[in-house]
Amino acid sequence: MKAFFIEEPGKTCVKDIAVPAPGAGEVLIKVMAVGLCGTDAHLYMGDYENPYPVIPGHEFSGIVEAVGAGVKNFRPGQHVAADPNIYCEACDHCKQNRQNYCLDYRGLGNQVPGAFAQYIVMPERCVYDIGSLDFTTASMIEPLACVLHGHDRARPGFGDRVLILGAGAIGLLHLQVCKNDGARLTAVADIKEEPLRLAKELGADAVLFNDHTMKEQADAVAEGGFDLVIDCTGVPKVIEQAVPLMADEGRLLFFGVCPQDAEISVNPYEIYQRELTFIGSNSLKKTFYSAMQQLKSGKVNVSKLFGDKILLDELPRQIQAFAEKKTKLKTVVYPNGFVS
Repeated sequence: MKAFFIEEPGKTCVKDIAVPAPGAGEVLIKVMAVGLCGTDAHLYMGDYENPYPVIPGHEFSGIVEAVGAGVKNFRPGQHVAADPNIYCEACDHCKQNRQNYCLDYRGLGNQVPGAFAQYIVMPERCVYDIGSLDFTTASMIEPLACVLHGHDRARPGFGDRVLILGAGAIGLLHLQVCKNDGARLTAVADIKEEPLRLAKELGADAVLFNDHTMKEQADAVAEGGFDLVIDCTGVPKVIEQAVPLMADEGRLLFFGVCPQDAEISVNPYEIYQRELTFIGSNSLKKTFYSAMQQLKSGKVNVSKLFGDKILLDELPRQIQAFAEKKTKLKTVVYPNGFVS
């Protein structure tokens, strides 16, 4: 089968390797659609400590090809997606439903071979039947599951004024979930006009062009500041810029992933005096099923969030362009040929 490798930071290739065989309790999946994520770009750029070479990719859907001994709930031909976080479910963290701190955690596309390949093996406990959901839409279950976990952490309240920094695919997912949660005002900020137009199409009450007038624009939209600010950029300077935009007792959700060695400058007295809350959100935690149901119901619409649709052989060029921020919205890769 073909698989895409990051051999070392900045160096990639597509090469032929053996199709993996499913072991006991495992499912072999033919990968039909897989999204390109910011995490993949960080791996490409070497921003994280990670073993190389690695097959990245973790936002995927496909068809069950074969199952290993003891698999009870899946059979060849089923359309599926999978939670890419492989938890042990046995350590003290997992037993407290704190799986994203699992002591024996293995991440798809990091510690274990990922989905930028024609076939992949996953534990049965991570696999979900997507029913009639099309493969491209189903590749967005994982990103939406991460968004839902972030909302579980930040708990946007009914009537909150929310500012989302970054109008990429993730920011536009946050926008829709905030509106579904009953936000009184949803504003989206970006440095490009085109994604802001899309944010308006998807229901943003206001859009802000992130330039030197950002504070003035924000004050005109939400006098006194925003109750919740969600950073989807992972850019330290943008996060620093967010603090003056927060209302007293406001919350700031760190959703975008900054480089591991990044730092921000924040006045601790301001946090104390204004009772500000900073919230981290790491991956997802048992929100995959809920995300799948949101997509099946149409409560969250991802049809406008896709950018380039490419084949696996095109990925070396695409991941470089993506890392250089030259692509738009969500790139979807089709390892076994184009599908819906």
